[in-house]
Amino acid sequence: MKIKATIAILTLFSVTIKAQEINFKINGGPSGIIYDSNVGDGKLKFGGGIGVGYTYFFSDHWGISTGVDVTYNQNSFKLNNGTTISTYEVDDQTSAFEYQVTPTNYKEEQHFIGFAIPLMMQYRTAIASQTELYFGFGGKIMFPGKQTVKASASELQLSGYYPDINLLIDDLPSHGFGKVTNWQDKTTVSLDPAFMLSFETGLTFKLAEKTKLYTGLYVDYGLTDLAKETPNTNIVAYNPSGLDNIQANGTVGNSKIVQESRYLSAGIQLKLGFSLAKDKPEPVQPKAETVTQTQTAPVQKEVPVQQKVVETPPAKTELTTEERNYIEKQPLAFQEVGNTSVTPELATRLDEIAKILKSNKDTDLNITGYTCDIGTEKRNLEIGMKRAQAVSDYLQNKGIEFNRMHLFSKGESEPLVPNTPAENKPLNRRVTLTLIDTK
Repeated sequence: MKIKATIAILTLFSVTIKAQEINFKINGGPSGIIYDSNVGDGKLKFGGGIGVGYTYFFSDHWGISTGVDVTYNQNSFKLNNGTTISTYEVDDQTSAFEYQVTPTNYKEEQHFIGFAIPLMMQYRTAIASQTELYFGFGGKIMFPGKQTVKASASELQLSGYYPDINLLIDDLPSHGFGKVTNWQDKTTVSLDPAFMLSFETGLTFKLAEKTKLYTGLYVDYGLTDLAKETPNTNIVAYNPSGLDNIQANGTVGNSKIVQESRYLSAGIQLKLGFSLAKDKPEPVQPKAETVTQTQTAPVQKEVPVQQKVVETPPAKTELTTEERNYIEKQPLAFQEVGNTSVTPELATRLDEIAKILKSNKDTDLNITGYTCDIGTEKRNLEIGMKRAQAVSDYLQNKGIEFNRMHLFSKGESEPLVPNTPAENKPLNRRVTLTLIDTK
């Protein structure tokens, strides 16, 4: 019985190992973001990727595979001439106005690197002695890095419309209004993770006993938008100090320009697969039983018992009461009217907050912006969100993951103190932080 059990175990082990494969791949073709825009046109450019995968075949034909892919993606986007992009801003005199940007020959060259994890079903069937036809279908989740944007325009007309006094200013360079020619700038834009459908097909050729070459085609199509929606951000930033150093914001997140931003990659793919099969074990031949039997009891060898090493998980670092109070109790002050930038005083405190948040990855942060009652309710909601976004951007630059931060704006709706007398108003221009334990 022991001999038969040993043969069965060796056979099962051999079949299981034979069913596994490690592969390395490289692919190339048009790869990037396809845009749906009413005021512009985007085009894919050549990209490519590399990856490592693992496939487990649970039958002669079917298997399941996963792995890690790294892709380089690029495309261009042109804005139609005559298009005006409008957003609301606050000038250096704290007056709200409609910022109007009318570019000529506006173009962006964009690229980003993405990391994808596939999960796909594989089917293979022999069509010759050394050749197989294969198909793969399933999905991927891609985690994109920041998109690098190189923007340029032959001309930018920057204007400000003040609806309260029905005044349009288009030629006041000292306050950021006028024409800028031969403009170009570079910026980065955050992208969201995307879920994709994937398909591949081709032929495999046996190169050696445990090596196969896969050649074929692949297609990856995004089901969700890559762009983070930023409808209140213009394609260039308003500079109240003048027309020098006009900074680009990019078009990809502005929902007035781009309605959809889906990922698409297609092209030629090569894979090199290495089977993990081991040489077949020699069959164990049972020994013939002897006729004579002895009366002595068989001596049993004592098998040493292997002790399992129990790994203890690292202790979780809990935030102390003092750390929580430091983050939550005192609001972040934005005392100037319309100010949405992190001041040096706030930066010092946010540096300490970033250090605390890094010590505990199981804590999220709600960031809520507030204003006083100067201005319209709609405009105050926008300023509150910009203040929360400024705090989030600063913490993200200090290494805090963006998905741990949740942004809100209450505008003027929940003042810390009554807005009268006027001396109280600066106290209501603030951002509050609230810790959320996720585990």
